[in-house]
Amino acid sequence: MSAPATADRGFAIERIFNAPVERVFRLWTDPLLVAQWWGIRDCTIPHCALDVRVGGRWRIDMLTASGALYRNQGSYLEVIENIRLSYGDEPDPEIQEWAGKPPGQSRHTVSFTANGVRTHVHFEVTLATAADRERLLALGMRGGWMQSFDRLEQLISTGADHAG
Repeated sequence: MSAPATADRGFAIERIFNAPVERVFRLWTDPLLVAQWWGIRDCTIPHCALDVRVGGRWRIDMLTASGALYRNQGSYLEVIENIRLSYGDEPDPEIQEWAGKPPGQSRHTVSFTANGVRTHVHFEVTLATAADRERLLALGMRGGWMQSFDRLEQLISTGADHAG
């Protein structure tokens, strides 16, 4: 896929975290740590299972403060330690917001670039269609990921991820 062919189907988020690349990569691949930051503000993660290898499955259930449960799952497409993670996301057809018409599968790619003791993260989501992109952005997908990144930054700043 070339960039022009997917530009209308995706979006990207970039952030620099004040932690070495090995630590940030671990925060994306250790299920106990992912459960501490993944998801929107004030949510909990009652289930997080990650088989971080090409072909391995992942599942993260997000429970919102209002009690809505969102099951997220897919499989890993590329795993290069401390450099890149790419995974497919298979929308749960039961989610109420889909109104019986879930979007197609998407691809999420996370690139990690060491910058001394800091790490630059480039997160890119490519949706199945331009219509899916518009629909998911309208539902707040980008904003939700921004909240996740804020939670990740907060976890890094507290140093709580060093436990275990």
